[in-house]
Amino acid sequence: MTTQTLGERIRAARQAAGLSQEKLAERLGLTRQAVTKWETGQSAPSTENLLRLAEVLGVPVTALLGEEASGPPLAGQPVRILSFREFVQLLWGNLRAALIILADWVLVYLAGRLVCANPYETSLIGFLFDDWSKYYLFGWLIRGGLFRFVMVVSVSATLFLGAWRFAAVSLVISALAIPIGEVLGPNPANAPYGHGHDGWLIWICLNLVAFVSGIVLERMAKKGVRLRSKKGAVWAAATAFACITVTVLILLTRPVMTGS
Repeated sequence: MTTQTLGERIRAARQAAGLSQEKLAERLGLTRQAVTKWETGQSAPSTENLLRLAEVLGVPVTALLGEEASGPPLAGQPVRILSFREFVQLLWGNLRAALIILADWVLVYLAGRLVCANPYETSLIGFLFDDWSKYYLFGWLIRGGLFRFVMVVSVSATLFLGAWRFAAVSLVISALAIPIGEVLGPNPANAPYGHGHDGWLIWICLNLVAFVSGIVLERMAKKGVRLRSKKGAVWAAATAFACITVTVLILLTRPVMTGS
């Protein structure tokens, strides 16, 4: 008996559920082309999409992977495991998304270097890695390793958990928080104490908002909520409101200059 491929099992489960490729793609928040590629073996769903597929189609994940749905295998029957190709295909979706997220972080870094780096730096190595910065916040983030830390967290979440939505939210808010913190951060009242800039606090707090917002978005996606839906619009508005509120609170609660 010929063993079915992952794509063939997905097609069979879809047809058994009475769904067209378009309808299945709509419930997953994806394109029909993505479903077609899965069924024809051109690509494989990520771990997250595989779990969502099983939920939408009403079958256990083990059924899609070609394993017994319940109970131990029959005597003399080998346990079905993924082929190397299928395993690589499952990982490739996460790896590709992680590479895209990493490339976007690199672009943000290069943009920051282009704006903030020493204009008299002549060497490429100095331009890319010199700690000097004519602006406070970006240089502080690079020297302190916080920019690198958030980048690693978002890329790792995409690679190992398939949480590319979480990573995208983190990337966008982190990038926007740099100019926001630079413009709104200067605080002369703290200068006598050796600390006249609150941009670091704005950046950190906005990143905390991004982390929470990204987790919420991932949970919404697992329930089939699309970003362009009404719930997606509410999520976007709530995220923007939280970012604005946090920034305003920091500005309102910090000390001000007093007369001598």
